[in-house]
Amino acid sequence: MKKMFFAAAMLTALFTSCDGGKEVLFNGQNLDGWVLFVDPTTDVKAEDVFSVKDGVISVTGMPYGYMRTAKKYADYVAHAEFRWTDGKGSNSGFFQRVQEGDKIFPTDVEVQLKVGYIGDLMGSVANKVEAPGGPQRVLRLQEEGLESPVGEWNIMEVKAEGTHLTVTLNGKVVNEAETDLTEGFIGLQSEGGPLEFKNVWVKEIKPAAGAPAPEVIPSQFALFNGRNLNGWTLFTDPSSDVKPEEVFTVKDGFINVSGNPFGYMRTNRQFDNYRLHVEWRWVDDKATKNSGCFQRVQPGDKVWPAGAECQLADGNAGMVVGLGGYKIEGAFQNGEFGIKPRIAEKPSEKPFGEWNEADIECVGKHMVFKINGVVQNEADGEFERGYIALQSEGGPLQFRNVTILELK
Repeated sequence: MKKMFFAAAMLTALFTSCDGGKEVLFNGQNLDGWVLFVDPTTDVKAEDVFSVKDGVISVTGMPYGYMRTAKKYADYVAHAEFRWTDGKGSNSGFFQRVQEGDKIFPTDVEVQLKVGYIGDLMGSVANKVEAPGGPQRVLRLQEEGLESPVGEWNIMEVKAEGTHLTVTLNGKVVNEAETDLTEGFIGLQSEGGPLEFKNVWVKEIKPAAGAPAPEVIPSQFALFNGRNLNGWTLFTDPSSDVKPEEVFTVKDGFINVSGNPFGYMRTNRQFDNYRLHVEWRWVDDKATKNSGCFQRVQPGDKVWPAGAECQLADGNAGMVVGLGGYKIEGAFQNGEFGIKPRIAEKPSEKPFGEWNEADIECVGKHMVFKINGVVQNEADGEFERGYIALQSEGGPLQFRNVTILELK
């Protein structure tokens, strides 16, 4: 019996950023919106081949198969970033215009991801040439240094418009070809070796016939791009000799915070009304587990700026602290800080090493703080506008998926 496993019975709503209709295909948490298929002669489950770990798609490579979108696309730009994880690299593909009828090698155009051949085109393309040791394909531009070393991320983009395909690898056009396929699904392949994918998105030029329009969430965008800290200002205790860029770093798509010295990274711009999403986890079980997510931070950088802190400290996530003289209605004074304890009956934090989620809504002076989906606090503050900041306060932790939805 043919074994097909579905990540979603129906296409779930996909977030679209304000960036001209960019549709995020992988949300960093699960494989909603994808259909999973593996070799029907194997007993391995598709969900064991394709999974999500630490915010990236992890593909085992065996057995052969693929994950494809549940939605079809016609003309578009598709983007995916990938890296090999076994030290030597292997074989995979970035499928374009996959046709109905799931099988190990579907009717499609494959952008080759095999080490040494990344950017070759195979399948339903014209002007094929005979490639050494393999099937006919359209060879990429044979230039040195096109591929990132095994273990490092490659960036692949494919523009499919009409019958024409253009392939870009790490910012350079490496291939072009014609195809007779004018619409289809987009897929990521399992074909021999383990690899990871991240930042998978599509920007439609023309939708496929009968394709549902994606749910548009206005003005939602990422505050952290997964590569660097562009858009943020770093500040640490000026009495320390440690540079802020040594306290706040980016590695493997995460923000890494050392915890010492004290300080924070804040957005370069101020925000009015919004919903903020932040994920964090502790990385040293023996170290201090203290940090915070600051709202309505006022100009004038200092170790304790004027603002409202959503406490992230282990055991106290969701407590609200008024920093730098910032007044919180209903808070009691503890030294120089105003503290409003959690209103929930019990904490909702996850065990050490697991990712926690903070969802914070600020409208006017009112703030609502959810930790892992549970409302832990509500508070009214002084200001209706300010910066957003992530804190270094005693122990190492990581942040990821920092996004904001601006509200009217």
